[in-house]
Amino acid sequence: MSKLNGQFFLCFKLIIIASTVLTVIFATYCEVPEHNLSLVYNLTKLSFREDIIIKHDYPNETIRMQLCSPLIKKCNNQDGYAICLIKNNIEKGIGKFPPVLDTSGRILFNFTGDNCLDGINYTVHVIIKCDYSIGNNSYPELFPHSDQQCNLFMIWKTALACGPRTQTNCTVVNDGRYYDLSPLTRFTENYEISINNMTYPKIILNVCHSTIHQYSAICPIKSGACLDDPKNPKRYSSLGEVQKPPFFANGHLKIEYQDGAVCKMENIMTPHIKTTITFICNLKSMESIPEYIGGRNCHYQLIWYTAAACDIETLRNYSITTADKCIVTNPVTNFTYNLQTLMNRDFTVTSASNVKYKFSVCSMLINSTCGTGTGVCNSEHGTSLGQANTNLIWKQGGPYLNYTNGDLCKNEMRRHTLIEFLCGPEGSPDLPLLMEEYPCQTIIHWNTNLVCEKRIKCATDNDDEINLTPLIQSRKNYIIKVNSTEFHINVCRPLIPTQGLTCEHGSAACKVLVTSKNEYVNEISLGFPEESPTLNKDLQTVLRYIGGSQCPENPAKSISSNFIFICNNNNQGLPVYKHYIDCTYVFEWNTSIACGAVMGDWKSPCTIKDSFLSYEYDLSLLYKKQQIHYVKSRQGKEYALNICGGEKYCNGSAICHEGNGYGSLGSVIFDYSRDNIKLKYSNGSKCNNSSYTSEVRFICDLSVSIGTPQLLLESQCSAEFEWYTDVICGKHANSQNTEDVSSSRNLLEQLSPSHVGTVAGVILTVIAVIAALIYFRKPVERTCCRPWTNLFSFRRGTDRVQYCRVDTTEEARLLLDASDPMQCQTDSDDDLLHA
Repeated sequence: MSKLNGQFFLCFKLIIIASTVLTVIFATYCEVPEHNLSLVYNLTKLSFREDIIIKHDYPNETIRMQLCSPLIKKCNNQDGYAICLIKNNIEKGIGKFPPVLDTSGRILFNFTGDNCLDGINYTVHVIIKCDYSIGNNSYPELFPHSDQQCNLFMIWKTALACGPRTQTNCTVVNDGRYYDLSPLTRFTENYEISINNMTYPKIILNVCHSTIHQYSAICPIKSGACLDDPKNPKRYSSLGEVQKPPFFANGHLKIEYQDGAVCKMENIMTPHIKTTITFICNLKSMESIPEYIGGRNCHYQLIWYTAAACDIETLRNYSITTADKCIVTNPVTNFTYNLQTLMNRDFTVTSASNVKYKFSVCSMLINSTCGTGTGVCNSEHGTSLGQANTNLIWKQGGPYLNYTNGDLCKNEMRRHTLIEFLCGPEGSPDLPLLMEEYPCQTIIHWNTNLVCEKRIKCATDNDDEINLTPLIQSRKNYIIKVNSTEFHINVCRPLIPTQGLTCEHGSAACKVLVTSKNEYVNEISLGFPEESPTLNKDLQTVLRYIGGSQCPENPAKSISSNFIFICNNNNQGLPVYKHYIDCTYVFEWNTSIACGAVMGDWKSPCTIKDSFLSYEYDLSLLYKKQQIHYVKSRQGKEYALNICGGEKYCNGSAICHEGNGYGSLGSVIFDYSRDNIKLKYSNGSKCNNSSYTSEVRFICDLSVSIGTPQLLLESQCSAEFEWYTDVICGKHANSQNTEDVSSSRNLLEQLSPSHVGTVAGVILTVIAVIAALIYFRKPVERTCCRPWTNLFSFRRGTDRVQYCRVDTTEEARLLLDASDPMQCQTDSDDDLLHA
């Protein structure tokens, strides 16, 4: 009997340990380990201060949800739900918190809810999918379903679920013609190419970008192409890495991925496998994929008939032939620009000399003194500046109208007007602006959301993401002066339309010469915002603009510009022109925005200090009105917070609940790119086999004064709070360091990712080994432990979605195969080449 008791006690100990580990896993299940890449996806940023509202096709049905925490607002007056269905004003919990996490080749959260039909409970499956082009503030999409369906699917695309990537410039100039293959780059899935019409093996491919790490595409890092062969013990092998941009060879546009897996064939000189893609211009092939044409002798060769392989001028001419009335389609992406809502209305712009011009879009003026058919009219002189037409024309940077055949100007020439539309920065004025008036030509720019096809994500993809969004200008551009030259610059977005500045519309940077009459001449585009910021080999943030004006010393290339952001205690700072080399203008930008996360210090009695930039904030301002801030959870659990002197009230901690201290201060972290400061507390009172921990995240908000703390996340042994307050905003900062600290930028302490998933994995492995020894040794032990083996079984039901529309092959697999594993600066720098 005692022997059996001992065996039972051992099983019981295993259960206790397993239960503790599972508690940790549930507490941090939004930090998802990716074992193939040895990293952790941190999805906690998908938490929101308010519940997410999802409206869809059913008029009387709404879904309210959270992913990483229970709902902020109760569901049907009950706690414990993460997803709530509101149908005909009646609430029903369709997803209880916490969900079960499945990471078998995908990130899948499975929620189970209340009864749906005939004893069947609701289930909601939330698939988290990588999309490099989407920022952190994305939202889930609910797939269509029938009115009585109990099994629902959502897909949530976010860059937080993406691993490291490799990319390269995707443009080339050849014989004066500009080519851009970047529309072929995929940011959320890969191309799949069959070999000799077989299902397997197959080629997984991306363009100018490493393959997307996802379900059924676990390719080696940096590979631009890889082979998926299920019969091979190592299923995925590299067919070449992303290294160099497109090039022309023997009259053909090509991309070559080199240094793939080791070539094992005899009599082959190349030591590594490589892949060559040859692109052929075909104006009618908009959504094609490449074709395998042979070369399994360690040199895979593909041919791709696509409109993206045509030069920009050819594409523009083709778009004219396919355009409709005030509608034109991007011949590469198939995106349609439709400006018909602007038709049959008169608009007014004013010149620098205060002359008013009336114009219309794709229609003649309604009230005009310039004659029938006029599209642009100088009202003061009754001069027609061009006849209206409906021929919207596509070009890189946005579509435009060309109104010709106006009144005579000089040398028997007739006046004409260009009305150019562009997608500007978020929050910029949606108004037309008269850019320039020449004797025979008038140029109008109009920044409007109607032509917004895409905006790049203005942040890096590394673990300690550097977010440059605060630097984006929406009212006027940065202007950098170098003698008689000016650089007009915006960040991640096109330039704000400026009167007199007619650089290629859509450009993000422009170089101009300023005459003695203060006029802009010799305008040169320094590139378009096509790529998100990246990190260079020195771990500095670099923003690159590509595809600018033709490079004068090398007509085969286009001008580009590089902005290198350096951590400095200047809050935003300004770019400084450094030099010009190899068709590229290089700038440096010292700004605290580029610091990312920086370790700080605590100074008595209640001051936090950035140890690198020497910013100081007095947190005692938080307690001028009350000594303790109380926060209640939805379950009624009350926490007491006093950052300054909490040890008097909280058993030695700044945060406590019912006498349990939630830790002493372990670290102070200044996160400049997100305008927040984190205080992390550890080694609190005993909690099971661990101790209580907590975190307070202060977020700058100038509208709330002191503000109040709110509970963000909680588990059995930890709690996280966020506190919107103006106390940590710039107006309260006291900087004691006015020296140039840019030379010390490499001393930044980088924050390490959470190791919780890894530790939990090790513990679970040990438990599993011990349990296996007990389980297989004797029947008695096996009987003892069998009921508890289900603790580690996270299998889902076999229900399949009853009705669903999917947009990609990858989504279909995820759903249906779920069981398978303004400012100006003067600079004296004379190092300026007048390119």
